[in-house]
Amino acid sequence: MKRFVAVLSLVLAVSACSDSDDSMGPGEITIADLVGSWRASSQVYTNKANSSEVLDVIAAGGETRTTVLDHGGARTWVTFGTYSDEWDAQLTVSGNTLMSDPVEASRERRIWTFSLDGNLLTLTDANSSFDFTLSEAAGVAATEVVVFVRQ
Repeated sequence: MKRFVAVLSLVLAVSACSDSDDSMGPGEITIADLVGSWRASSQVYTNKANSSEVLDVIAAGGETRTTVLDHGGARTWVTFGTYSDEWDAQLTVSGNTLMSDPVEASRERRIWTFSLDGNLLTLTDANSSFDFTLSEAAGVAATEVVVFVRQ
């Protein structure tokens, strides 16, 4: 009987420590913290081979928006010049890493490091690419930093 009570106490203690399946511990960010509509205030690409070559797509007239749902589903819209695209993805959070697995098989998984400070979400992808010539040429290795503001 004592052993049963000890095991039951352990199970109850472990269960009480977990708020939900998304919980990662005190102070850590979960998908629930990202739910809502976000608009990029900047989306900066820096050429890895030439750090003086930098372009902020938002400052140059582009727009990037995303909406995150409570189950981690997300839809993203991007416009820049004549380019326009939108897609759906499933987001997951692990520590300070945000992974985006697109619904369409033809799209690649995206992985960012991120920080959330109130209503500012900053995503960094050090393994991105970008066409700095804006001529639809192949992209070159770049670091992408996007700052989103919750709407």
